[in-house]
Amino acid sequence: MGNNTRIIDKFEHWSVADCDCSQCIHYAGKDNPCPLEVCCIAAIKAEAIQREVEAENRLAAASVRGREAYAVD
Repeated sequence: MGNNTRIIDKFEHWSVADCDCSQCIHYAGKDNPCPLEVCCIAAIKAEAIQREVEAENRLAAASVRGREAYAVD
């Protein structure tokens, strides 16, 4: 890439949808069990789940704070 090349969509992290078993290279179909004893992306999947739960908690907290501002006693 040259000096004037801009990267518009930089990769930041995996999402839970990216960690679905159907996206795995070892996926053999819905009716076939996974040939691996240990999931090869378990750590990435746990991190993605944690990130999405934290995002939902932040959104819920912001929503509660917004309702408190408009509370009528």
